[in-house]
Amino acid sequence: MSEQERKIIRTLLIEDDEDDYVLISGILSDVASAHYTVTWIQSFEGALDELGKGEYDICLLDYRLGSRNGLEVLQNVSDSPDRPPIIVLTGQGDYQVDVEAMRCGAADYLVKDHLDENTLERTIRYAIERKKAEDAIRESERQLDYLSSQLLAVQENERRKVAAELHDNLGQVLSAIKYNIENVLNRMPRCDACSQDLQQVIPLIQGAVEHVRSIYTQLRPTLIDDLGVKATLSWYCREFENTNRQINVEKELVIEEEDIPESLKLVIFRIVQEAMENVAAHSCANNVWLTLSCEDAGLCLQVRDDGNGFEVAARMSQTHSESGLGLRSMKRRAELSGGAIDVYSKNGVGTRIQVLWPAPALG
Repeated sequence: MSEQERKIIRTLLIEDDEDDYVLISGILSDVASAHYTVTWIQSFEGALDELGKGEYDICLLDYRLGSRNGLEVLQNVSDSPDRPPIIVLTGQGDYQVDVEAMRCGAADYLVKDHLDENTLERTIRYAIERKKAEDAIRESERQLDYLSSQLLAVQENERRKVAAELHDNLGQVLSAIKYNIENVLNRMPRCDACSQDLQQVIPLIQGAVEHVRSIYTQLRPTLIDDLGVKATLSWYCREFENTNRQINVEKELVIEEEDIPESLKLVIFRIVQEAMENVAAHSCANNVWLTLSCEDAGLCLQVRDDGNGFEVAARMSQTHSESGLGLRSMKRRAELSGGAIDVYSKNGVGTRIQVLWPAPALG
């Protein structure tokens, strides 16, 4: 392979021993398949500064750095997306150090006395390719999060349009029909057979008006915009009890409306809506407890029931399950809005769904 064809690999070597620097640099220079440009850093502080630049393809990190150790470097840069894969080097093998290095995010762990050209080249190559694969997965997850948020936004926009159409057109038309029939009835003799027939139509039209109102309110409750999420949740609980008379709902909304970010109000309502619909459809519960509170840790939403319960892992894995889809929908809404959801349930002990939005995310 010609010099022009050899791939250049930018290497950061964090090593406080000059003899080891010379040894490792020599091994890298013997690799025929690539050209390694080596930047040598000897201190803990210098290592952090250099890793923060995001300019390297690979980092070889000595476990011993004077009074510090390489694992401290790993811990300081573990959350940095720009850091290169890091291979920990040590003078002698130690299983516990190996395990701790992997836990801290090391790509691999090598003993210096066992280093040779082939071992080091292969380890570096595998680490770089694995990092590329991890970056591709992270990018796919980022795109999925973006698409999910866009899909939810489109879904809410469509719901708003349909709700407005039902309210402004169908609801108004039904109300106008009812009003006109009532006017006609007022001008007709009450003993007339046609009058009696029309009288029977009025309750049907009124029922249709109320049904349409229920549909567009469920699609997009205007109460959220007019009165806030606390009033909307109170209304929803009343409607839920009216529809599911066998279930008692206890709510505790111990939070001020102004403490709830505008961006979370619809999210909170949708999660409660999904959770309560699951209760009505699957739990056979007698009681539901809804709590929304502001704690030191952040904003906490909890929906708990005393129903049949279920095995969470099995339910979440059932892609065909309606309730499984509901759980995944709640999880997605919570995570996209900066929250974390915890679902606890077991057969026979009911279900608890809790979402926490950390205080820093509420600012």
